[in-house]
Amino acid sequence: MTWLGHATAVADLGPGRVVFDPLLRSRARSAGKVDAVLVTHSHVDHLNRWSLKAIDRDTHLVVPRGAKHIVADLGFAHLTEVSPGDQLLINGLEIHAVETRHDQGRWRKSKAPEALGYVVRGGGASIHHAGDVDFSDHAVFSDIGKRFEIDASLLPVGGMLPVWYYRWRRTALDRGVHIDPDCALDIYERLGAKALVPVHWGTVNLRLGPPSMPPKRLIKVASDRGVGGVQILRHGQQLELARRP
Repeated sequence: MTWLGHATAVADLGPGRVVFDPLLRSRARSAGKVDAVLVTHSHVDHLNRWSLKAIDRDTHLVVPRGAKHIVADLGFAHLTEVSPGDQLLINGLEIHAVETRHDQGRWRKSKAPEALGYVVRGGGASIHHAGDVDFSDHAVFSDIGKRFEIDASLLPVGGMLPVWYYRWRRTALDRGVHIDPDCALDIYERLGAKALVPVHWGTVNLRLGPPSMPPKRLIKVASDRGVGGVQILRHGQQLELARRP
């Protein structure tokens, strides 16, 4: 698995390859040839039309239910909408749409398009991508951990603003729409994954705080709790996944 920045990552799992939430054309191109693009939700930093235009049109584009109209004119040969609970088989990869907790809609809160995550299995390994996560009920991640044996989970540890802002928002009235590193570690433990790869940091940053703070906070909290398996990647860095027999 290779992290390309923000929530964008490429998973190379035996027979097939997928890219999650491509953002920025240069990074979409650097993903190389993939069998599927998996989009978690329709916010512009995850479902980005400009970035999708850099991907081969023979790729299978998978988007949340209600988002098809946003990308229908881009000319992808295969375009599928999914909801949590749906399953696809693409070039030997099992792709499961799973629940997450985040604002639905594109420009404002609404019932559609949906927000979701994915579990992808192939080549004896599995990856979970949560998309974005807010501070609501996280019992869904315990359910995902019971259903799947996850080798690596890609979890957001912030957004464009400093860590202190997201830590403050978890106590505000609306509790915020992006979790902090502490909460990401909570979800990682619920999932029972073997590794946690923090995403959604250090790429799109408003410079109101050091972009390195989210992973530093994550490492500190994990050390204090005695939790292992945290893997901090640089842009373009790979994480090797152990294959199960």
